[in-house]
Amino acid sequence: MLERSLAALVSAGGRQVTLVVGFRSDKIHDRLGKGEAIGAELKYVTQKTAKGTADALGTCGNELRGEDRFLVLYGDDYYDTSVPRTFLAKARQNKGITIGTANVQDASRFGKIQSKRGRVTEIQEKTSKAEPGEVNAGIYLMDQSIFPAIRKTKRSIRGELELTDAVRILIKEGTQVHTYPLGSRKWLGISYPWDMLEANQWILESEKSVAKGTVERGVHVSGSVVLEEGSVVKAGSYLEGPLHVGKRCHVGPNSYLRPYSTLGDDVKVGAGCEVKNSIVMRNTKIPHLSYVGDSVIGEDCSLGAGTITANLRFDEAEVKSKVRDSWVNSGRKKLGAILGDGVRTGISVSIFPGVKIGRGAWIGPGAIVDRDVPSSARYKAS
Repeated sequence: MLERSLAALVSAGGRQVTLVVGFRSDKIHDRLGKGEAIGAELKYVTQKTAKGTADALGTCGNELRGEDRFLVLYGDDYYDTSVPRTFLAKARQNKGITIGTANVQDASRFGKIQSKRGRVTEIQEKTSKAEPGEVNAGIYLMDQSIFPAIRKTKRSIRGELELTDAVRILIKEGTQVHTYPLGSRKWLGISYPWDMLEANQWILESEKSVAKGTVERGVHVSGSVVLEEGSVVKAGSYLEGPLHVGKRCHVGPNSYLRPYSTLGDDVKVGAGCEVKNSIVMRNTKIPHLSYVGDSVIGEDCSLGAGTITANLRFDEAEVKSKVRDSWVNSGRKKLGAILGDGVRTGISVSIFPGVKIGRGAWIGPGAIVDRDVPSSARYKAS
């Protein structure tokens, strides 16, 4: 998602980008470098502790000194590739600050915007009441006035320095803050791992078929399928798009890739396996006789034969998952497993709906995983 947003910024004319990094910043730096591959000059600023979005922007004060106006974009949300260009075209016509907004069915997860004639009158931070509304979509055109406001910002009830609180201070001081509605399906806030499945669906629906890999005789392909170079689909397999298969992947024989699945580079989906509506990240191996449905599988995972991700409750109720010791409703009737990087499962492992398995955990043969597993844990069948 970050690479996608950066490419969109470049296409909108952005050439100098500062990335505020923290957790696993080395991976981002190793992946993106100085930005030559995407046509931009990248600089990195480290936010030493995650103290909130206002603090994140505040760390860029020195880098942005002398810039009259600048674009601010959340790095972990989904944006349609047209958003930076269309947003900037409109926002540049306004004085003060402009915020991109979106209408959602549940505004409680985001900063709710109250506006009048295209001007923000109030921003309400995340609430417990689920109701439709216009929300902050995490894209702003700002000026230097934001930095004094950040210095005046106090910690929210969540213990963070919120960028929306800094904007609220500017509103009270008389600064014009405008809204620009991004439109339908142009933005998706990524709060939880399962939100990536919806973003993945939107991306796949916008892709056109590409056939750079090798498809053996006896393979059935339907719908839009992107097959990158070096990938091989072996006989007896069924590919039902929309799908995206990365570079140097091996699929089959007799595998079934169902709609809205994305395989990263160097992924193996072997004999008798089925993958449905899932994200499987690079260098992960699903060699044989396994089912992965409505799941997010990290990099460098290895699933033993007969590993099954259950994705539907018996009562067909919406799947819940635990976040910070509280149950969160995913809003999805079908949700499989969330696996961190480097997870390994033995043969005949069954994983319950909504279960999360931490990075580097090993799951022993025959285990029934009905609860979250911490990173690096060794989970055995009882």
